[in-house]
Amino acid sequence: MSAERNIDTARIFHEGWNDPDPERGAAVIADDCQFVDVPRSENLIGPDGYRRDYYRWRTAFPDGRVEIVNVIAAGDDVVVEFINRGTNTGPISTAQGDFPATNRRIEVPYCSVMRIQGGKVVNGRDYYDVCTILRQLGLMT
Repeated sequence: MSAERNIDTARIFHEGWNDPDPERGAAVIADDCQFVDVPRSENLIGPDGYRRDYYRWRTAFPDGRVEIVNVIAAGDDVVVEFINRGTNTGPISTAQGDFPATNRRIEVPYCSVMRIQGGKVVNGRDYYDVCTILRQLGLMT
């Protein structure tokens, strides 16, 4: 596929977080996709991994929105810079347990590095600063 089509797929993947239904984003993920949330050391597998992560985020930040800032593509490789925003009005589920809602807003820059083949995300990695999230939520000084 062309770099332009891969950019379109990456946009669908990310802008799907803004929809009330995760199926838009899940539709562009290969069944065997390995997508790593680097700060959490979590490997999200296929569309089901995307859906689980979507609902975890949507529970913690029901008004959460993603704004794409920049997209760069070279062949099958796509890098997406985006900002995650939302108000923490639900529990945050983590490997260390659940944290109660703080009712604070976050605005955090993220970066996804993805490989897209045949219109599907086949692997990727998300990078972001957990300390910024914790500070904005008042969980760390």
